[in-house]
Amino acid sequence: MTMAVRIRPAEERDAAAISEFTTNTFSWGDYVAESFLEWLEEDDTALPVAVDDDDRPIGLARVRMLSDRESWLSAARVHPDYRRKGVGSALNDWCVQWTGERGGVVARLQIETWNEPAQNQVKRLGYRQVAKVANARREIGRSRIEPATNGGRRTPAEERLDRAPRAEADGAFIAWSTSELARASHGLFPSEPWAWRRMTAQDAHSARTWFCPSGWVMTDEDGDELIVRWLVSVPEDAERLVRATVDLAQERGLGSLHVVVPSVPWLDDALKANGLDTLEFFIFEKPV
Repeated sequence: MTMAVRIRPAEERDAAAISEFTTNTFSWGDYVAESFLEWLEEDDTALPVAVDDDDRPIGLARVRMLSDRESWLSAARVHPDYRRKGVGSALNDWCVQWTGERGGVVARLQIETWNEPAQNQVKRLGYRQVAKVANARREIGRSRIEPATNGGRRTPAEERLDRAPRAEADGAFIAWSTSELARASHGLFPSEPWAWRRMTAQDAHSARTWFCPSGWVMTDEDGDELIVRWLVSVPEDAERLVRATVDLAQERGLGSLHVVVPSVPWLDDALKANGLDTLEFFIFEKPV
């Protein structure tokens, strides 16, 4: 049964109440409580909370403008006592309206491929699935068994990634634009590891892009982690490119590799062959 839902912007005083119903959302915990106060300070971000009759939060969502026309919805949480009462749908509607008020024309979100109830819910709200993406990780170092070894010693990659000059970035973007990877991702790329928007040529120019004969990768570094947010290759070369990326992370003295890419079978196989463990998500979008 649905209920009347009152929604207002989140405030610092809501932190304790939100922590109570977000701390153990998943088997590994949750990130909402520790990120809440930081989110309140972000530009182009809104944190609506649904509240009970005592003005105490019973639900939360986060919405951000990733570009002038695109928003990204995340961190949707509802107190267990108030689930299946329309709270999550009301928060989503608020976020979509907020997007439109800022000139946005599309709202997007992602859901784990196994989470059919959440997928069905957003479909009822007018979203459609547009892409399947992979979020893959592995540790870097000799403590982990490598997929290819030589007498117990790590075998170097066949190719080495070098920094790409601007002309290479142009070529990479053109190659990607007509590729299976662009089609599979709906023309989107992760402007940050957990949020996807339309990619432009300027993104390829402004980012740290590397190349080798097997393709290109775009990377960031976050602490001890190398993050690959964009990759251009073809089926016969993908495994060599991923292996060169593992080498790049090791050369830079980093402890882990995080690859965020569209999910296609040949790239999934290349990630697995190089020791990356993958979580898969569907991206949904809704016109505003």
